[in-house]
Amino acid sequence: MKKTTKQADKVSEPVVSYDSEQLTHEQLELREQALAKAAQKFAKTLAKSAIATRKDLVNQVFSRLSDAAIFNWADHAKLCVALCDIRTRDGLLRILHDEVELRPQVCDHLARELTRAGKQWVAPLATVFGGIVWLAGFPDQTRTAVDQALEADSSYSLAQLLDIALRHNVPASIWSASLEAVSFQACLQGAA
Repeated sequence: MKKTTKQADKVSEPVVSYDSEQLTHEQLELREQALAKAAQKFAKTLAKSAIATRKDLVNQVFSRLSDAAIFNWADHAKLCVALCDIRTRDGLLRILHDEVELRPQVCDHLARELTRAGKQWVAPLATVFGGIVWLAGFPDQTRTAVDQALEADSSYSLAQLLDIALRHNVPASIWSASLEAVSFQACLQGAA
């Protein structure tokens, strides 16, 4: 069920810290093992069936974002891998677009995982966080997230697009309309 604009306006401003969490040596090892395993599994299954693999990963990540429990390293890894594949990321954004009531929880998850992420994962995590808070009506949080994404990777194209939109005062409704106009399947196929 779609939420109205008035319902979307009731979302409170997300609180996020952009300071990286200090991870122990053991936590770093667990994170890297989970990331390697998730990336390897994604690459292996992607070669067999790209659309089905992307759809499955989107569904897994969406399901996990729908649960308020703190992510473990396997969850963290799936999220990072999903957001680093443009078609998977766009499919997830398409689904999240319609889930207005989940935005605060998704933002909480993304903010937490952003502090636990290695540098190579910061741009996608920060950009998706920024896009969601932009849709929720918080352009200042979006600006901070996009700046963080571009600092981590100045060539990250979605962060560049959000940066341009923010600098030119483009309303978030324009991005919302473009997300709404593209089907989930089209996102997975690369038409977004």
